[in-house]
Amino acid sequence: MTQSPFDASSAHKTCPLPDGRKLGFAEGGDPAGPPVFYFHGFPGSRLEAMLLPPSGIRLIGVDRPGYGLSTASPWRKLADWPKDIEVLADHLGLKRFGVIGVSGGAPYASSVAQGLGGRVNALALICGLGPPHVPGMMFGSNRGMARALRFTPARLTLAAFARQLMLSDRALGHLRRLRARRRTHPAADMALREGPMMGLMVQSWREGLKRSSLGIAADSRIYGEPWHFAPSDIKVPTGIWHGRADEVVPVNIGEFYAAEIKGAVSHFPPDDGHFSVVVNSYTAISDFLIAKAKRKTNAA
Repeated sequence: MTQSPFDASSAHKTCPLPDGRKLGFAEGGDPAGPPVFYFHGFPGSRLEAMLLPPSGIRLIGVDRPGYGLSTASPWRKLADWPKDIEVLADHLGLKRFGVIGVSGGAPYASSVAQGLGGRVNALALICGLGPPHVPGMMFGSNRGMARALRFTPARLTLAAFARQLMLSDRALGHLRRLRARRRTHPAADMALREGPMMGLMVQSWREGLKRSSLGIAADSRIYGEPWHFAPSDIKVPTGIWHGRADEVVPVNIGEFYAAEIKGAVSHFPPDDGHFSVVVNSYTAISDFLIAKAKRKTNAA
């Protein structure tokens, strides 16, 4: 990329919501292609959708409340997200659309696929987090962190601290040096972290956190709360991509989705990690979403 994809005016849009809040979103890709909502990771922002040029789809990245341009809603629930997306889809004049959920965006994508299934062409879950009871959601050091995040003061304090780290060049530089010494990461992930893609990812993270830490505070609570539905309730065509070398979100969570969602097509590349699976599978993901959109159009 010779020019930042974040500079375009289409990357800085908002949609008014009935309760007075605003929802930030960015649009990229083919305006004539099938529309697909992209739900970013944890942390992240709508700009994450602009990192890779989508092939043949109209990609719409959305800030969750408290991130980027979206008004905070500190006590929001997972069940609230489909309502916001329904308003945004109506605002954009979209009758049907696809949904992508990456990492921490997967629970939100799943919620939309279940709650707005009549309007969703297809669901793509990529290296996604799952319901809190799934083995792997509280693995290793995450177990103690999850327990601490149940308490509001600890959650808000840790969220504010994480925000300050992300906004500090010095702190990020120190983290990069520590990661460089630890060469146990998947080779595919290390190559991305050392290339220009990492700089764009940092810009996206900072966009999400530049106004407050309320987005990550709310997300960290929601990830530990029981879902209002079961993944088996999802009835839309679903594709799952999860690298077996993922050290951030264990692959057994992807395997859980594959077992629970009837008819899901799953892909578990052996050498891909948390970041590389997105880059290396992006064309296949786009093709999957385009094919399902065409099938829905032909059936209408």
